[in-house]
Amino acid sequence: MSSDFTKAHFDFASLPWLTSPRKQLDLEGVALGLIHIPANEGYTFTHSHRQQEEVYIVIEGRGIIAVNDQQITLEPGDLVRVSPTARRALKANEEGLFIICAGGVPMGFPKNPDSRYMIDDGIPHYDDIPAWYKGREDIAKKNALLLERMEKSRAKREEKKLR
Repeated sequence: MSSDFTKAHFDFASLPWLTSPRKQLDLEGVALGLIHIPANEGYTFTHSHRQQEEVYIVIEGRGIIAVNDQQITLEPGDLVRVSPTARRALKANEEGLFIICAGGVPMGFPKNPDSRYMIDDGIPHYDDIPAWYKGREDIAKKNALLLERMEKSRAKREEKKLR
């Protein structure tokens, strides 16, 4: 492997919802996510960032990106910039959706060297359910379980630091 470049290959058609090529590409200054949302599915909560500005690049399919209280339709060729503190979520229509998300990485990231993502300043808002899932008790329960899992993970990391 050359220190001047790295190469990775992904089968875009069989990606899970979110893939980070950070480690495969030895990324140091670019946050990158490959987002593959199945037909008629969407994020069940919004997220924001402390510092990272993101650009969502629509490669295939159609859908919606919710940014704060706005819903923006997406189609191939669209690029959408989202400021760090704006809450955002994605939903695919019946075609599914494939997006590449790129973000700028301030110096000092990732804060946790074991982080799956280059920039680990994301803030999940599990209580902020996007419009497409509003009022669904099953989604609220799922998000509550995700919040519980995140809090347990955070507690374990804190416990390790104290050792």
